[in-house]
Amino acid sequence: MKRFISVPTKLLILIVSILLILAVGFSALSLSRLQDDYKQYHQNTLAQGQAQFALHSDILRSKMNVWLESFSEITKFSQQQDLTVFAEQLANQFDGLQLNLNIENVWLVDANKKSLFETSTIPEFAQNNIDHVLKLQSPNHQVLCQQECYLLLSVPLLNNHGDTLVITMTASLVDMLYAINTSLNSDVAVVSVSLKSRERNNNIEVISSSNMDLTISLLNANQETNLDFVLEYGLQIDLFDRSYLVNLLPLANNSEKEFYLSLIDDVTDFEEQSAKYRQQLLMSLSAIFFVLALVLYGMARLFSKRLLSLSGALPLLANKRFDQFREVKFKRPILFSDELDLLSDSALELSYELEQLNLEVEQKTKELENIAMYDLLTGLPNRNMLNYQLRKSIANIGRYPGGVAVLFLDLDDFKKVNDSNGHTEGDKLLIQAAERVRLSVGKMDLACRFGGDEFVVVLGGLSSVNEAINIAEQLLAEFKQPIKLGSSIFYVSTSIGISYTESSKEKAENLIAHADIAMYEAKDNGGSQFHIYHQEMFQRVAHRVMLEGEVRQALAKQQFSLSLQPQLRATDNKIYGFEALLRWKHPERGMVSPEDFIPILENSQHMIELGYWIIHRCFELAVMIREQGLTDVRIAINLSAGQFIDKDLPGFLKNLLDEFSLSADIFELELTEQTLVKDIDHTIVMMDRLKVMGFSFAIDDFGTGYSSLAYIKKMPIDVIKIDKSFVFGMLENHADYQIIMSTIAMVKNLGLTVIAEGVETAAQLRSLTENNCDLIQGYYFSKPVPEIDLIAFIQEYTHNGYWKTQVGKD
Repeated sequence: MKRFISVPTKLLILIVSILLILAVGFSALSLSRLQDDYKQYHQNTLAQGQAQFALHSDILRSKMNVWLESFSEITKFSQQQDLTVFAEQLANQFDGLQLNLNIENVWLVDANKKSLFETSTIPEFAQNNIDHVLKLQSPNHQVLCQQECYLLLSVPLLNNHGDTLVITMTASLVDMLYAINTSLNSDVAVVSVSLKSRERNNNIEVISSSNMDLTISLLNANQETNLDFVLEYGLQIDLFDRSYLVNLLPLANNSEKEFYLSLIDDVTDFEEQSAKYRQQLLMSLSAIFFVLALVLYGMARLFSKRLLSLSGALPLLANKRFDQFREVKFKRPILFSDELDLLSDSALELSYELEQLNLEVEQKTKELENIAMYDLLTGLPNRNMLNYQLRKSIANIGRYPGGVAVLFLDLDDFKKVNDSNGHTEGDKLLIQAAERVRLSVGKMDLACRFGGDEFVVVLGGLSSVNEAINIAEQLLAEFKQPIKLGSSIFYVSTSIGISYTESSKEKAENLIAHADIAMYEAKDNGGSQFHIYHQEMFQRVAHRVMLEGEVRQALAKQQFSLSLQPQLRATDNKIYGFEALLRWKHPERGMVSPEDFIPILENSQHMIELGYWIIHRCFELAVMIREQGLTDVRIAINLSAGQFIDKDLPGFLKNLLDEFSLSADIFELELTEQTLVKDIDHTIVMMDRLKVMGFSFAIDDFGTGYSSLAYIKKMPIDVIKIDKSFVFGMLENHADYQIIMSTIAMVKNLGLTVIAEGVETAAQLRSLTENNCDLIQGYYFSKPVPEIDLIAFIQEYTHNGYWKTQVGKD
């Protein structure tokens, strides 16, 4: 479960987060501004130092130039011929130069670089400067640093006689440093840095300084900062509770060292002002932050209280206490309305809508319960109510000893009513049938419509199954009476299956399933009767289900095959055709007789699928037979009742005729009498369609079923097959003989062809031939020939379409 956090707290967290972000932003801007001020201060300091150094350098150089010009005029150098005189005069002024201009050295050389006066040996840097002046004939100055830093100035002098002299002087920069110190109010120092240790400040030497102690202390306080960083950004050092900014200005360099002018500024006041500004900014932001947080939290708290009041009342709507919800008074603002007022008003309107919706839902629920538990057409309880009440009745067996019976009813041939009179009449008939079922059971019993034309009756508190039998007999008697709908009268019987239990552990669905199985047993035995479920029924159903599964597998695994039994013309033994007989070679049980599985599967969908396979295989065999020269031989194909009424049969046959380029007149479709009379009208329509296509028809097992001249005359029948049961006893049983003779005569009079099945002896053949039987089929000539042996059989036992010898019981 999620942790609860109130809205004010969430708002407070949100506002705090926003204010923190703003505070960080303002602080960053302030710090950035301070950094900019600091950079500006640093740049201004450098600029002032550079300007002061340049100014004082120019002043010193100007003084030296002015002195030289004055000295040249006083000594009248331009008129002198003897240069040694000028040298002596210069030597006499050296002490004054040292005193007034802080001159360290003076050198005087002629145009040939001959020294006329020198205070010390001319060093290399001075000689280079002199060479430069002699070459360009113009003054030159530079700052040089060795052990100390000097201003080096070389000036050329020319007299009226064309003699050139070069005066070179070096002046100490000590006085200039103190002048810069006074002008900038900053301490100034000249420092040197060894090129070998330039990356660190740990080898910096102070050459001169306006405050030697402070300079050395600052250098000792920080010896790890990179020199390039100091040159670009300066160096801030805190020492003795003071803050100093050290800047370096390049002066000169030689092969071993670099020399810098160091400007040391006390920035303590600047730092204190910056710190004070940051502190004031932080305090201001904190105060604003705290006040805003309190104000917003208070406002959110009021908002939250109103929201909690509304949320506390909303469960009343869920509990359908609408009036009590409307009595709750929600606190509202005095001056203005807000979103919570809109929410409160909406909740109030919602209470009225929900109340109305609740009334409608209760009404619809009752209607749905009625729909869910009762059949809309008949008004009887439906399957849902059946399951509920049946489970309840079984559970009561433990408390009230007695049996529970389930009667499963199915109207016989109800489909014919729908097909012939329409579904509207069928629905009216179902309503009347439901009324008869309702009136036949007691008030404590349950009559339900299970679906379609099926009804279920639940009987409880029975002392024995005989009481259920009595109810079943009453129902059968009720349905023997005709049902009158307007001007129409319908005779509809019913088949009833009964299941019975005295065990409270029995499952309701099993009782219904057992009654259903018993009902089909009653229907298979002719209908209009009841059957009581017993275990053998279940075993038969289980066997049927198993066979259906095995048939599907057999089709997939090609376990089925055909055997063909020849049919011969009785008078001359000419091959008339072959009857295709189904064979099943089971992988475990071996050859399975058709009598073992066809009657069980005859009306199932699997049998229809198997039947289409048989038809397709017969077309393939027809092509094979014609290739052997038997071009006028027919193949008789047995069709099941389900196969014959299948609407796809004509199209399937038409496609096969086109695929194999065969004529329909070489195929004879065999139907049993039971198939013909199952739905006479549909049968005649289907036969006519197939007859137009060219197929011929034969009635199989004639005389064993519903033999009637009436339907034989109506239907386009070509061949009548006398059942083998009559042929077997024709010579021993006079009745069978008379039946066969009468059948042959009758068929001949109708202009039809007659064929006798099961002929096994020469005496049978002779008798049938003498009585004008057209065709003979039986073991006397041949057993059914497996399709794999058919070609060899035709080649061995036929010649030009005629039979050569007897191959029956060898």
